[in-house]
Amino acid sequence: MIVYTVQPEYIYKKMREQGYLEGDKKFAMFPEAYEWMVDQMKKRIANCNVENYPIWLWQRRPSGNEKALATKGERWVILKLDVPEDKILWSSFDDWHCILNNSPITFNEKEWDSFEERGFTKEEVIKTWERLFDYEWLASRPTEWAGNYKEHWIQGVTARITMEQVKKVSRFIGKG
Repeated sequence: MIVYTVQPEYIYKKMREQGYLEGDKKFAMFPEAYEWMVDQMKKRIANCNVENYPIWLWQRRPSGNEKALATKGERWVILKLDVPEDKILWSSFDDWHCILNNSPITFNEKEWDSFEERGFTKEEVIKTWERLFDYEWLASRPTEWAGNYKEHWIQGVTARITMEQVKKVSRFIGKG
């Protein structure tokens, strides 16, 4: 399956030297959320052998002109990859931010209010996170609560990418 990842150019150079790229725990801004995602990969991808943190992928080709895609003024690459689909776990980019913020993924305001009344217990909040992978459920939420569901904003994770999977490299300078 053709997918894309965006990486700093120096990381791509490291990938070329070692022949592969994996995520690195020491650079994780959200280690608890990443650990949860790694657990989901092990649960949902057959024979998943993720030893570090995942590499993030996109179904759509990002543009080097997008703001917030890459640090302004730095050298980056967009890698076009061919990764077996059964090695990718897809999820909603928008709703991933609930996990990053330790918030529940709720259907509507009524469900949110119910969480608020109970005090957002960590166990209950985490139970909602698996909704991240249920696209029909996500798309069925009221737009006044969740906005319009954006199918093109699906992100993926994979355990490792290799140089053999790289089909094209596009360099750009981050716009910030």
